[in-house]
Amino acid sequence: MDITDLNDLESSVNSLLSLAKAELEEKRLQQQREEQIQDAIKDIEQRLQPLLAQVEAMLRQYDAEQIDDSIGRQKLDDKAKELRQQLESAPLLAAQLVDRQLILYEERLLDEQLAEQTNQWRHALKHDLLDTISEQQDFFSATDAAVAVRGYVSDLKAIGALEEIVEFLIERINELSEEGPVARLRGTHEQTLNFIYHKAMENRSRVERPTEVQPRTRHRTSAKRPNPYAALSGKVVVFGGHDRLATSVKNRLRESDVDLVWCTAQDGLQMAQQAESHIYSADLLLIITGYASHSLTEKAMQVAQKASKTPEMINTTGMTRVLEAIEYGLKTQLLANQFSKTA
Repeated sequence: MDITDLNDLESSVNSLLSLAKAELEEKRLQQQREEQIQDAIKDIEQRLQPLLAQVEAMLRQYDAEQIDDSIGRQKLDDKAKELRQQLESAPLLAAQLVDRQLILYEERLLDEQLAEQTNQWRHALKHDLLDTISEQQDFFSATDAAVAVRGYVSDLKAIGALEEIVEFLIERINELSEEGPVARLRGTHEQTLNFIYHKAMENRSRVERPTEVQPRTRHRTSAKRPNPYAALSGKVVVFGGHDRLATSVKNRLRESDVDLVWCTAQDGLQMAQQAESHIYSADLLLIITGYASHSLTEKAMQVAQKASKTPEMINTTGMTRVLEAIEYGLKTQLLANQFSKTA
């Protein structure tokens, strides 16, 4: 087992632990969800019922005065209807309120995990760049290493490693210089790096086959910053959920090649019909039962049966579980396709 194998193993364990942590936290939050919804319903009712009582009391005064065609009465009638509708919808409104808070919490948790993974990647990047610089065997290639370093200035700054890298680059250039020490700090470390970068680009322009030093990926598992969903691809059709959930999932997948078609409970009939037409070409079909109306679910199931698709039913309103289902479903589909081609 070499260093690359150890890095891969360490990365896979860290990713698995992060996934398990998010899954356990999502499970805990889902278990608390019903209690939070009941509290939210009580809060909504306690705020709206007194308002409705006041409006109805005023309407009775209009009745007592036998006033039927007043603009004020009409507005009170409309407001009473609105308040009754809000009270009837209290369970749904409460669930949406609680789930918005749940998703915000999940987003913070996932952001923290991604930040931790990115920080580990940046430290590995620092070692890759140090290796790259030390492996240069002539003045021009050492100077050209500045081009590779310059592409990661923000990452090196984030971990306070830019100064170390630039000073090591200066040291290596001077070691290989036949004219003695020619590289030195010019202003800040970033300004110095930019100066060496422009010298490297001048050197490239003067020769037919320029030196182009590429940074190693010995310590990193990937040349790109960590993104658990970047490698996913395929067409995913989702029915159910709510707009906030759909937006959060789409944002997490924006750097992937996933074509996501989503019809939420708030979308109209036309959108539902459009989404149903995508089922035939879908690689993955998900139905989120937490917010999917009966008619929406039934219609999606009928179309799925015609298209010979087996939907995955997800009884959740959280983002983590939906992302897991998409990731697992697309990877499983990819493996199945690869197996069918080799069979």
